[in-house]
Amino acid sequence: MKKLLITLLLISPFSFADWGDVYYCQETANSVTTNKGKRIDYELGKFIFKLDKTKNAMVFGKKGFYKDSEMPLTGISYPSSEMWYATDSHSKAYFGGGTFLFVSTGPVGNTSRIADCDKF
Repeated sequence: MKKLLITLLLISPFSFADWGDVYYCQETANSVTTNKGKRIDYELGKFIFKLDKTKNAMVFGKKGFYKDSEMPLTGISYPSSEMWYATDSHSKAYFGGGTFLFVSTGPVGNTSRIADCDKF
């Protein structure tokens, strides 16, 4: 009986991702590679984002590196399967299986961040 209940919970619509879901993320890597080739590791942070259907974007919370920013979903994106790509003018992100990957390129160098995320 216990196994049946767990199975039903796992396949219920409540276990799937969808628009409006909120994710809490903890970084596991945060580094910059300068345009001179030097790698600098930074303190790991936390952040929150939600999937906004109206904006077709990841909308980030009021704290952390991504503070009050948005990244529109692009390309192959399946929010109901917890897999999507997002991009802005100089950054790209991928989310899949609870892992958030972020890269950004600028005049100083490349930024790379990785985070493990859980849905609220």
